[in-house]
Amino acid sequence: MKRQAGFTIIEMLIVVTILAMLAGILIPVLGDAAKSSRDARRATDLKSVQASLEAYKRANGVYPTTSGAWQGDSLADGGMGYDAGGYIPGMVPAYAPTLPKDPDSRYPNATAGYAYRSDGTDYKFVVKGTPETFPVGNPFLDPAAPGANWQVSSPGGYNW
Repeated sequence: MKRQAGFTIIEMLIVVTILAMLAGILIPVLGDAAKSSRDARRATDLKSVQASLEAYKRANGVYPTTSGAWQGDSLADGGMGYDAGGYIPGMVPAYAPTLPKDPDSRYPNATAGYAYRSDGTDYKFVVKGTPETFPVGNPFLDPAAPGANWQVSSPGGYNW
């Protein structure tokens, strides 16, 4: 007897089951890779801003000041932008082409995003509420909010 072209219901169920199992394996792996990628970008942003702030201080003798107040891209920190009038005064364009923005499109929001504070002598730059992993030994963990933020700072700004 000659078989007709096409799949039987059993064959289609086997294919669907195999695809579902593959999806069950791949979706968590891809999700973890996306988290790692976003956190790697956040770490790069911290290092980049730190280098730009040190260059600014070498040229000007002080860090860009916010008069000791927090400024950032979240609404809670002023909802400031990423250009010359952005949340780190005087950085763009002389020391950085633009200020960084979180790689996750859900941020900034009302309370989470990037924030900066300085009195001119010290500074603290924070990735606030957006990091997705908090590995042991992470050099960016924020002592003021170790389960929520990453940071870079001068020694005097470390505990702000």
